[in-house]
Amino acid sequence: MIDLLIVAAPMLTLATLYCLWRATHMLMTFRPAVANVVRSDYDQGQQSEDFWSFGFTAFTSRGWNWRDGENGRLIEDQIFFEDGDGERHRATVQRRVRRGWRPFSVYTIWYDPEEPAKATAFGPGHWALLALVWGVSLAGLFGLGLQMTGKTG
Repeated sequence: MIDLLIVAAPMLTLATLYCLWRATHMLMTFRPAVANVVRSDYDQGQQSEDFWSFGFTAFTSRGWNWRDGENGRLIEDQIFFEDGDGERHRATVQRRVRRGWRPFSVYTIWYDPEEPAKATAFGPGHWALLALVWGVSLAGLFGLGLQMTGKTG
């Protein structure tokens, strides 16, 4: 068990630091914009199949996909948005949506002003929340290590 703690602690530390760096980097360099969906790979037929399959996705047209969550789906949208100067840009963005429900056709994205095609639906809040999750996991791991140290001597 100690070996697992020795491997997990640096991994959780690196994950926390990466997520904090990513959130900070996005706040400093990326800009938010309103995205309008032009085309999505999650069409009405797939939404209906997911809704009526009651969470059992093996017999749907998409089937099981390791990137999907229990009640969510990772979809890809082709979007257009306007930057701060009013210029229109197109990009392809991945995002998570609730399985079986119609996704929003307008949402907030974050884009790099130097490379507007480099847009993402996962903003700094997403990365800060992930950093919090990894940080709490790291604190719990340290607590477990302290408990084990107290029991073994």
